[in-house]
Amino acid sequence: MVASEIAARILARTDDPSAITADMPEVMSAINEGQELAALLSLCLETTTPLTLAAGAPFGTLISRLPDYICPLRLSVSGARLRPGTLAEFDGDNDAWQATPGVPARYSTLGWNLYAVTPQPVSTTIAELIYARSPRVMVEADTPEIPEQYHQSLVYYGKYRVRLKEGAQGLARGVSDFNVFLDAMTQLGDWVRARSRAARYDTLPIELALFDRSRLLLKEPKPKPGKKAAA
Repeated sequence: MVASEIAARILARTDDPSAITADMPEVMSAINEGQELAALLSLCLETTTPLTLAAGAPFGTLISRLPDYICPLRLSVSGARLRPGTLAEFDGDNDAWQATPGVPARYSTLGWNLYAVTPQPVSTTIAELIYARSPRVMVEADTPEIPEQYHQSLVYYGKYRVRLKEGAQGLARGVSDFNVFLDAMTQLGDWVRARSRAARYDTLPIELALFDRSRLLLKEPKPKPGKKAAA
């Protein structure tokens, strides 16, 4: 499906399309948001790119160079894989790791942007980074980048998203659609997790199957006790 077909299905599945006053830009925004969330939850999109490691620099940033970056999957130098670790581990192994020249052997990422390597290369080095990425923004004629069998999940997310502005009533109607979307992302995440383990990637998708969704479900209010029950 292309994005315009997904948008048409969203409007067709709405009880009263005119009630949501949804124009195409609004629906497209919801579809793009759904695909962005799908990529974040499942890490299903990845890219391989060269990463320049500056000589003697223990730290570097990623977002300015890789605006679609989500998280690292593998970092290697000259075909040798760098093992992931934490700054605490680096400090424990060598308290002077930030000023230790050599061939990079380990790396760490902090937050969304910062990374560190140890030892630091003595000259500018080109590493290879495989990372999970966010999708490109779609227009109506574009095809979603997530696997084709999960395009229908964007219909459910889009229907849920465009009705949120209706308030509590829109949320109540949309929770079931959002849970269908999360069910699909759980399946996609399981598939990506198996693929990532086989490839020995450093980062796996979150375990959506263990995520407690009970707070997202609106429970029916308990009926008030009658006079007899009250007595």
